[in-house]
Amino acid sequence: MQTENNITGAEFLSDLNVLLSTGVGLNRNVKLALKKLGEHERADQVYIVSINHDMTFTISEEWTRTGESVFPESGEKRSFYYDRKLEQDLERDNYIYIRDINDVTNESLKNIMRAMGVNCAIFLPLYISSHLFSFLCLSRCHHEEPWSGEEIAFLVQVASVLSGALEKELILRKLVKHHALYQDFIENRVGYILRLNRHLHISFSNKTFYSLFGDSPDDIIGTRIGELMTEMDISPKKLEEVVKSPEDLLTFNAKVMRDDEVVFIEWYAYPVRLDRDHTEIHLIGYDVTRFKEMERELTLLKTELQTFSETMYPMWKSIKDNLSGENEIGNNESFDNLSQKAMAFNRLYEELLSKIGYKFVANAYRS
Repeated sequence: MQTENNITGAEFLSDLNVLLSTGVGLNRNVKLALKKLGEHERADQVYIVSINHDMTFTISEEWTRTGESVFPESGEKRSFYYDRKLEQDLERDNYIYIRDINDVTNESLKNIMRAMGVNCAIFLPLYISSHLFSFLCLSRCHHEEPWSGEEIAFLVQVASVLSGALEKELILRKLVKHHALYQDFIENRVGYILRLNRHLHISFSNKTFYSLFGDSPDDIIGTRIGELMTEMDISPKKLEEVVKSPEDLLTFNAKVMRDDEVVFIEWYAYPVRLDRDHTEIHLIGYDVTRFKEMERELTLLKTELQTFSETMYPMWKSIKDNLSGENEIGNNESFDNLSQKAMAFNRLYEELLSKIGYKFVANAYRS
């Protein structure tokens, strides 16, 4: 097929592929593609009709020979409903060809086409991942000659090229969105993330971890992990051997110094095979410093309770025995001595309660 511009259909499709394969400014390129298609096909109007979730149609892109939009400003007239006859035509031919608007049974569509001055129109489906996404539409207002079978076959190929470009753009947008979500997750939603090579040198660090040592990941990339974690409760050799057990999850604890502050991190290590000869060790860590402080406080409290028990029990037993009359007052202890022991007991008991109330009871109630 050759047009009045002496451009064959194959040449046009090749130019269209080049135009739409440019990754920058796809929307602008689509507008330009509609213009070129309209001129190539002697159409007066070319537009893309997008399908909404409520099964109405709205115009997303348009080109007209006059350069002015022919669609009414009213929002109500900018959409119309998809009817069963159009669906049957689409299923049979893979396009909808309206040779005469007087044959259109969909009154909403007919009213729009009349308002646009359309004599005949063709609707070609644009599929994204095998799902109907929108229509490429061409209409003629002043040119009475209908599209031939050869021209329609060519337009089906144009729609296929346009579908591929729109699908590529949609995939790229999803990738950008998912990449942003992924970046937010690894930088802000998880504590520490590291990737190590087989020799435990750091190849990747998220911001949460490298900010313990500097302002850039370059401050720690290439460093052996043992140089940053001064105390690990497993040997480096055991961590290296995690690559031999792909089904296992290795857990270990380590200390990291941040200025003069000690940070306790609980790590989970597992291997990730990148290819047959290349395996990385991935680490996900969580700051457990507060839990370690609570453990230390609880250990101290247990020691204090043990000391209290060992110190106070003899005193308590002596007071109890005297109060119960098991020892004769006067032969053993005077009331003054008994009163002093009771006061000493109460003082030590109050001290213990103050420690428990501040360090233990409050945390227990919060948890």
